[in-house]
Amino acid sequence: MNILISRYCNRRCSFCFAQQRLGKQAAEGGDTFMSRENLRKVMKTLKQSGDMVLKLLGGEPTLHPEFAAIVQEALDDGFRVHVFTNGMMQAKTVDFLAGIPGESISLLCNVSPQANDTPRKKEMVAYTLQRLNTKTKLGITITSFDDDFDYIIDTIDRYQLQRRVRVGIAQPIVGQTNNYLHPSRYREAGSYIVRLAEKFYEKNILIGFDCGMTLCMFSEAEIGRLFTISDGFRMLCSPIIDVGTNMDIWHCFPLSEVLITRMEKFSNRNEMVAFYQKHTKPYRSIGCKPECLQCRFFRTNQCSGGCLAHAMNSLSKKPAGHLA
Repeated sequence: MNILISRYCNRRCSFCFAQQRLGKQAAEGGDTFMSRENLRKVMKTLKQSGDMVLKLLGGEPTLHPEFAAIVQEALDDGFRVHVFTNGMMQAKTVDFLAGIPGESISLLCNVSPQANDTPRKKEMVAYTLQRLNTKTKLGITITSFDDDFDYIIDTIDRYQLQRRVRVGIAQPIVGQTNNYLHPSRYREAGSYIVRLAEKFYEKNILIGFDCGMTLCMFSEAEIGRLFTISDGFRMLCSPIIDVGTNMDIWHCFPLSEVLITRMEKFSNRNEMVAFYQKHTKPYRSIGCKPECLQCRFFRTNQCSGGCLAHAMNSLSKKPAGHLA
């Protein structure tokens, strides 16, 4: 499960999945930060699920006023902590994380829109990467094919980061507007991703794939090549389970405006996953493009047909916002 402990963020990304949901929470009077009491309930649920990894995100999770205390409590309780961040942390937060043994803490740092950051923000990111180098993997989200991402290689080399990069494509949010990659451009995106993978592989860097991609993005030759030059190759769309600051849960951020329910209804993550598998099953027969209906890989579940948000957005009637 991904735990949103803050709905504040100090960056504005056009493709952001979280922006709509967190903004709506604010308008509805939702909690700005997850309380320690609620976070302990989440950790209890994780334990009951046999999951001892606490995945913190937001917003920017490090903006939580008790972030260091949250991390320390989780570590003391036997959890490993994984932080999804933009890298713009206060120096004291960076120094605290730097003092934690590497196997107990890890970070996925999204640097995609860094070219638009102010000099001060770039300084903050630089300090974070310098101090947390071996604990940090970079992530990029593709919205166009204009960037060659040479700066990713330079950043990894400069700060001696993990030689792994998470690659995702920007997905839509059901019923909302954000900057995403339309399925009509997926074949073009596939060739672009292969070129990136080849470039990174030459520098001993492997890419890993975020969810929501399709097999038809790639030719058979490209699929074979990606198996040898990437850190795993999967075409999946399954319930992630995000927990909001006020303990609402949803399938994943692209579906964060529909099928929302409450965490306290469930005793473990498996029950939540089963709940969302049941409620999303009717939409899984559609796929992100009309061609999915004739696709052998889609029919045999070798490909999930891309992000469910595309399928839901293609319908005249959207799923219910909140579920009892």
